Amino acid sequence: MTSDFLFHLTHQYRAYVDTFREADGALPEMLRLKLEHTLGVVRDARCIMAGEAWDDAARVLGEACALLHDAGRYEQFKEFGTFQDSRSVDHAARGVRIIREQRWLEDLPADERNLVLATVALHNRRTVPVAASARVARFAHLVRDADKLDIFRVMEQAIADGSLERNPEIAWGLQVKGAPSPDVVEAIRQGHSVSYAWIGTLADFILIQVGWLIGGLHYATACRLAAERKVLDFREAFLKTLSDDTGVAVCCQAARAYLAARK
Repeated sequence: MTSDFLFHLTHQYRAYVDTFREADGALPEMLRLKLEHTLGVVRDARCIMAGEAWDDAARVLGEACALLHDAGRYEQFKEFGTFQDSRSVDHAARGVRIIREQRWLEDLPADERNLVLATVALHNRRTVPVAASARVARFAHLVRDADKLDIFRVMEQAIADGSLERNPEIAWGLQVKGAPSPDVVEAIRQGHSVSYAWIGTLADFILIQVGWLIGGLHYATACRLAAERKVLDFREAFLKTLSDDTGVAVCCQAARAYLAARK
């Protein structure tokens, strides 16, 4: 993939997103947030690739994967009114279908096309399958890390500017007050991934993001960026406004210890 191809791909992607604009030319707010998130994931992918000293060819491919990772979100929200896969469709699988239908990658060599499609398909799995090739895993981890880094930003901005109150769908419309699920706390304490089926409160939703800091970021650069951006401090302070459950402190302490060990 060349930089010229990536430039054209970006233009095609933006044109596709424009088809979801309303009569006045504006994107619905949730879709605008999703586009901003996608651009944020691209920025963070660039930061990770630079920090990990990827070569230029890999960086172009990585940026394409980041750009397309949420291609399925626009149809998902238009059709179902939610970004919650369990209430609608697997947005990664929908994204793969849309990429194929739009024929955005048709002019690429098959190995590059398949790499991008595989990365999109795997970006929302609980883990990258051990059966994935080393090359696919490399790019899947890139997008997964960049996705998490920008989700940190999205949530912090939504809390700070009040958009979470205006659009509770940002956090799946979850109950705001309430203790976290014991299953969520125990999984995070042990450094395990959390099943979204366990999420019942906003505290659970935020704790999942705390859990990402315990082995959920693959690249050292991503861990460094999360630490520099003080994402744990923000979540710990916000969680204290939601619940006084002791599990919150347990999870935050585990995340702080993990990040310190990776320095």
